[in-house]
Amino acid sequence: MLINDALNAWGSLANFRHKRERQKNYTFGRQWEDRIVADGVEMTERELILREGQTPLQNNLIRRIVRNVLGVFRKRLREKIERWNDDYTDLTARNQLYEKFSRSMEEFLISGVAVFKCGCTGEREVRCEPVNPFYFFYNQDTLDAGGGDFTLAGEIHSLSLEDYCKAFVRTREEYKEAHRMFRENGGGRRKVVEVWRKEMRERRMIWNTDEGVLLIMDEHRWRCESRLHGYASRWEMEEVWRYYFLNEEGEVIREGDSPYPHKGHPYVFRAYSFLDGEINSFVSDIIDQQRYTNRLITLYDWYIHSSAKGVLLMPEGSVDADKMEYVADQWSRMNGVIVYKPQNDGTEPHQIMGGTQNIAITDLLNIQLKMLEDVSGVNGALQGNLATNSMSGTLYSQQTENSIMALADILDSFCAFVSDVMEKASQLFDSSFVKDAK
Repeated sequence: MLINDALNAWGSLANFRHKRERQKNYTFGRQWEDRIVADGVEMTERELILREGQTPLQNNLIRRIVRNVLGVFRKRLREKIERWNDDYTDLTARNQLYEKFSRSMEEFLISGVAVFKCGCTGEREVRCEPVNPFYFFYNQDTLDAGGGDFTLAGEIHSLSLEDYCKAFVRTREEYKEAHRMFRENGGGRRKVVEVWRKEMRERRMIWNTDEGVLLIMDEHRWRCESRLHGYASRWEMEEVWRYYFLNEEGEVIREGDSPYPHKGHPYVFRAYSFLDGEINSFVSDIIDQQRYTNRLITLYDWYIHSSAKGVLLMPEGSVDADKMEYVADQWSRMNGVIVYKPQNDGTEPHQIMGGTQNIAITDLLNIQLKMLEDVSGVNGALQGNLATNSMSGTLYSQQTENSIMALADILDSFCAFVSDVMEKASQLFDSSFVKDAK
């Protein structure tokens, strides 16, 4: 059944959605949110540190790296757009594709997936819009990083009453039914599932010798057209992409064959890296270095807090117990005066300044920062940092070029995605399709 196929496809991507959420948290500064079990209680790492009376510290290095890669990509994209023909340039301007591609590249770095949808609006314009990978699904046996072996694809929409009516309501009775559903839902938004599925269908090829034309029609329709049975014909199977829109109850509210000239689904998909159906993103590769860096920073902070700093040792009996608060206040003041009883052995109040020992945390941090650059491929030169003030311009340019070469794989992969989007959009330039689009 269609609903089971869609549910299986959605369920197969549960691990991807979990990883995407974690990678998004690390990118945008929520880096202590991993769930752990402490003393039999499940909690986040942040909650555990706070429970122990400490402060969870972090230095968000991932966000800086992502911004640097985005900067390199934007430069490449501008150069690519400058070489496009007038049709592509016009489509880019009308759809604001420069910004949309940049935001999709950010998603690509974080989750490892980019999805676009190319179709036609009610105003008869070709539109290309990014799709949130969290709400996108496809058949679980997909092995092609570009989605070339899709047999099922779709997404979940969250629609208001106005959007629902615009898309699906054609009669007054349908409007009343839609209004009732949304009213029962508390006036909020409702989920609609869009599913595209590749199906096999019987068709008949008929050679009309009277008119000298080749007719191709559905097998069932041919059986009903008895006047055509006298002509030579051939039965065969064809692959067709059909779309379905399902409501929250699993009922089909709209269906049909693909209306596009390419007769396929409207999605453009790219995953990186995609091996045996498993997605491992750019950000996922550097999370371990980020976690260890945060732990070192937090550990050093704990060490400093636990070291003795200005502890006052007061001989017993030198000051009345009820005056200790006054003594502490005077001790911290400049020109403070404290009256105390001297001890017979001559012991006086004195302060302890515990010197912190070198526990090599700084060296460990430097190692992690170097490893972060090595793993990500984004070195100091690409970030605009000079190793030394005496570095020559030639050496700096060479280091920058080497860093870009390390990022060539992921940048070229997304550039291939951009080309796929423009290719699918160009297939919609057919004037007859744009004119007849509803």
